[in-house]
Amino acid sequence: MNFLNNFSIRCKTYILVGLSVLAALSLSFVSNNGLNIIQAQVDELIRANSIERNAYRAILEEKNYLLNANGSVMNHANAKQAFIKSERAIKHIYETLDGMSGESTRAIKQAMKEYDVNYKRGIYLLEELEKESNVLQKNGESITSQIQQYVEAKRVDVKRKLSQKTIEKINAGSNIWQYTYMTRADEKRYLLSPDENLFEMFKKDFAFMMSELDRLKAMSNEAFEHEKIVMFYDSAKKYEESMYRWVKYNNEHVSAVVPNTKKLGSIVIGESLNIGNNSLDDIYEKREFVVATLICVTLFTIFIGILFGALISRSISRVISNFQTGLLDFFSYLDLQKNSANQIKIESKDEIAVMANVVNENIVKIEEVMQNKLSQMKAKDEQMLQQSRLAQMGEMISMIAHQWRQPLGVISAISIDMQIRLFERRVYDLSTVQGRADMEEYSLKSLNKINEFVKHLSKTIDDFRNFFKPDKVRTSFNLVSLVDKTLTIGGHLLDTKGIEIVKNYGKDLPEISSFENEIMQVVLSVIHNGADALVSNEIKQPCIYISIDTNESGNQVILIEDNAGGIPEDIISKIFDPYFSTKEKNGTGLGLYIAQIIITEHCDGLISVENTNRGACFKIELTGTTKGEE
Repeated sequence: MNFLNNFSIRCKTYILVGLSVLAALSLSFVSNNGLNIIQAQVDELIRANSIERNAYRAILEEKNYLLNANGSVMNHANAKQAFIKSERAIKHIYETLDGMSGESTRAIKQAMKEYDVNYKRGIYLLEELEKESNVLQKNGESITSQIQQYVEAKRVDVKRKLSQKTIEKINAGSNIWQYTYMTRADEKRYLLSPDENLFEMFKKDFAFMMSELDRLKAMSNEAFEHEKIVMFYDSAKKYEESMYRWVKYNNEHVSAVVPNTKKLGSIVIGESLNIGNNSLDDIYEKREFVVATLICVTLFTIFIGILFGALISRSISRVISNFQTGLLDFFSYLDLQKNSANQIKIESKDEIAVMANVVNENIVKIEEVMQNKLSQMKAKDEQMLQQSRLAQMGEMISMIAHQWRQPLGVISAISIDMQIRLFERRVYDLSTVQGRADMEEYSLKSLNKINEFVKHLSKTIDDFRNFFKPDKVRTSFNLVSLVDKTLTIGGHLLDTKGIEIVKNYGKDLPEISSFENEIMQVVLSVIHNGADALVSNEIKQPCIYISIDTNESGNQVILIEDNAGGIPEDIISKIFDPYFSTKEKNGTGLGLYIAQIIITEHCDGLISVENTNRGACFKIELTGTTKGEE
């Protein structure tokens, strides 16, 4: 996703923060939504419990009302209070149902409506029963009073005159009066405990009472009697009608209202329990759903966050890595570990890219300056190398003079001897064959000697010429032969100073590929420095130890060690610095510096120095490819 490279680090940071906020909001939304769902189910459960509780309360208050509004002992205040409480409970149920919706509440709402209607019908019936009870009481008292008045009137007649008809009237009135009490007793017993047998007894007693009334009516011939009988008859009919209405209301209340109320109450309670149980089950299901949803959203959010975070982090780290790699490459160039510096790779448009552009511009400028400086340093090194060669050339000329002095003296002595023998003294008799033969033998022998010395001088010239010849082509050579050739060139100087050379060469060393003459120059420079140290320190038995062998890395190593006591520790780290010299006279301070440049830069090797128990030991390690490895 390279499109992220088009954003700045600040924008990428804002994106990460935005993703974090989005993740938090998503989790908060899902959690809040889940909590709202669960809270809705909890509220429904609470409503169901409230309906159940108020249903129980309504049923309880209904029972209280029945106890206080019907029976042998009626308490109208308690009945009224029970009715108010029951109505309040029903009202609470309706209010609770108004806050609920769905198929689960339809049955309970319908049952509650029917319960309310049925309950109010029951209240109405109880009130009517009470009214009818009052009517029964009033009419019962009326017929009792009327028959009593009739009998009392007839008793007055008994005192005046007693006839058979009057006696019958009195007996009939007494029977009616008696059965009036019996009928009312049946009524009271039935009202207290409605029973079919009691009601049949009531009807039987009432029928007998009415039959006696009919018999009395048939016997009555006075206006007063007819008036009382008619009044009694009307009151008895009202009493009977009231009794039958009471029975009707009571039967409806007992057989319809009370069972329906109980049934509907049970339905309300059962449905509320079902709603509660369903709500509880829904809570568990919704909780599992919410938890699963929350886990899925959390995992998805984490995945998206990790994905975008990784992409943004990778984008930033890649830019930083490119910037760091470019800087390290540039620092390697500044440390002269590389010949050129690569510009920082830019793949984005952020703040680091701006810094990289600035650094790249400076890299180009610094590279130009470095190239100029390197060119100047290279020219300076070449100049110092040439100066070192010229200085060594002077030493070589002195060596040539020393090496030629003996051969030239011998040649001169042979020439003088030939001049004396052949021309001045004429030692050989040329007139004889033997004389001519002796002269010829002498002359050839002398000339051969002269020729040998001339060849030696010519070889010396070739060696010195090859030594100073600019050599820029790698050749394969043997280090042992190279060191021996170097000792041949500089050996006369060591002999004049009485310095002994101790050699320790490894066996069967392979040839290496490098610059032969430049390595000879380095070896000769190190040997001369050791010789100068031996002379300046006035060592009695001066000695230089030279060893050649292969190290563990497969590179060939030359060790040149003297017994001059070593280099002071405070200056040993400066021994390869340019223009640094320990010699009081004739010291340029360029010999070892040039030697280091030749070995490290031209020959890809290493040169170092350390003090041993005998003196200074120079180590030259050459990494040139051996002939067998090419």
